[in-house]
Amino acid sequence: MELSSLLRYCSFLIYNLSVYLFVYYLNIYNSWEIYKDWWLNDIKGNDTYDYIVVGAGSAGSVLASKLSEDGDKVLLIEAGGASPSLINVPIISPALQESIYDWRYVTTSQAHACKGLINNQSIWPRGKVFGGTSRLNYMIYARGHPDDFKEWFPDFQEFSLEESEIVSIEDLNWSTKLTEIMLKAVEELGYTVQNINKNSNTGFMKTKVFMKNGERWSSDRVLEKNKNNLFTINYAHVDKILFQSKKAVGVEFLKFGKMYKVFAKKGVILSAGAIGTPKILMLSGVGPKSHLDDLKIDVVSDLPVGQNLMDHIITGLDLVILNSSQPVSIIDVLSPLSAFQYFFHKKGLWSFNGIDVIGTFHSSLQNKSAAPDLELMVMPIGISQDNGFSWRKAMGISDKVFQEYFAPLTYKNVVTLAPVLLHPKSLGEIKLNSKNPRESPIINPKYLSNKEDVEILIEGILFVKQLLETEAMKMLGAHLYRKPFPGCEERTFDSNEYWECYVRHLTLTSYHPAGTSRMGSVVDESFRIYNTSNLFVVDASVFPILPSGNINAAVVMLAEKAAQLFQQRKRKKSNQLFAKCYVRNIFFLRS
Repeated sequence: MELSSLLRYCSFLIYNLSVYLFVYYLNIYNSWEIYKDWWLNDIKGNDTYDYIVVGAGSAGSVLASKLSEDGDKVLLIEAGGASPSLINVPIISPALQESIYDWRYVTTSQAHACKGLINNQSIWPRGKVFGGTSRLNYMIYARGHPDDFKEWFPDFQEFSLEESEIVSIEDLNWSTKLTEIMLKAVEELGYTVQNINKNSNTGFMKTKVFMKNGERWSSDRVLEKNKNNLFTINYAHVDKILFQSKKAVGVEFLKFGKMYKVFAKKGVILSAGAIGTPKILMLSGVGPKSHLDDLKIDVVSDLPVGQNLMDHIITGLDLVILNSSQPVSIIDVLSPLSAFQYFFHKKGLWSFNGIDVIGTFHSSLQNKSAAPDLELMVMPIGISQDNGFSWRKAMGISDKVFQEYFAPLTYKNVVTLAPVLLHPKSLGEIKLNSKNPRESPIINPKYLSNKEDVEILIEGILFVKQLLETEAMKMLGAHLYRKPFPGCEERTFDSNEYWECYVRHLTLTSYHPAGTSRMGSVVDESFRIYNTSNLFVVDASVFPILPSGNINAAVVMLAEKAAQLFQQRKRKKSNQLFAKCYVRNIFFLRS
């Protein structure tokens, strides 16, 4: 065995052991936190607050903090708990999926997609921790295109997070040699290199991230600012909303085997995400009448909750091989120097989120004046590079597919230029399995059920092929991995039929589910659920369409917008009360 191969093999062993010990550490830490919370648990129940916010993720944390700063008494309920500071290290993001801080959702078997995944099912990580999925994601800051919001969030430009006091956005302070090469390559093809968050919202750029001084910035950090009016309950599972007629007056939740009720004077706000929010709503009687009748759940409001499920789809993993050295490797990750640079200077490889460049562009099927329909994510490594120990398991790649297709790349220099479908025509749904709140819901995204989605993703792959023909990429000796994907051997390689088969086999989530409490169908423009009062939804489930980019920025902006609306409503009521009191006092004086 060559020395380089021997080093890489040894690095696999050390890496696998490190991941195992890290996951074990997370389990021990979480168990200790649960024990402490159980020991100190002083919940009496039946308390009353101004607002109850369910879910401490990207939306819930920001919204609860803003409302409490404005003087309202707010209760924030989260199913998970606190996390150790070690998970703020950006490089460890992949190890957090399938961890104790992940809900570990799995979709139903897909009829038209995911054929290279175990049981044709897609694994959907969702954060079960303070900070929600902003604790698990790859931290990318991408605002989306103005056209994504003009119909339902026309003033979104006012909520630019780069000028916000509540979040921290930074440029990556470390990236690989692939960054500058990719930016030169897209320029060769006539695309603009610019900050796509501030300019035309198309083009390519070095990744911007939710980060503070080299550490992950997650939304639960805003909870540290104001604790006077903000109360939190963790490790609590909200089972249903309490109604008086159609007015939401509180919630019922389970914690450590005991049921509690808490009440809200001004509103119950669901921020449990695109999966958790529709589940709670349907368990509470807000949802499609036919579905609720089947489960013998009393209907409060007949609404299309759980419909319009959308997700960004990604493909193209490990599709490009380099004749030059690997931009980054497992050996680099495990280097003591990398650890030293991070822990003493908060710089270096460990401050890297794993994505060098992102960009958005139009396929030939999209009007160039409209929002882009494709994104490219450039990663300097492939899932084959850890020898199948961790990354492919987190994505659900089957053993057969890994061994036949990805394993031969283990000792090669591989990068991923992955096209992402931004505006899928295929829409799925979420339903309840039963009336039992402990059961996970049925998640069916119906990936690639509309063939136009396949055609757009194929154009994304053709764009990758164009990049490989640029002088910049030729300097790396970049070329296409030409081994046929398992299940597609009968198609002529590089034909449209082959790429359709490839996309339908290697169909992966970008971890951006949304739309299941759609604005205009389930909630109005003030985030209130139709045919109810005092009940609101503020999270990605209200998106009527997906943003043209990674969605965490849009979720945080949405929470800021909602907080502003709640505050304006409060001011209006105060002014009306003042006016009534003033008129009454004047009348009294005159009498």
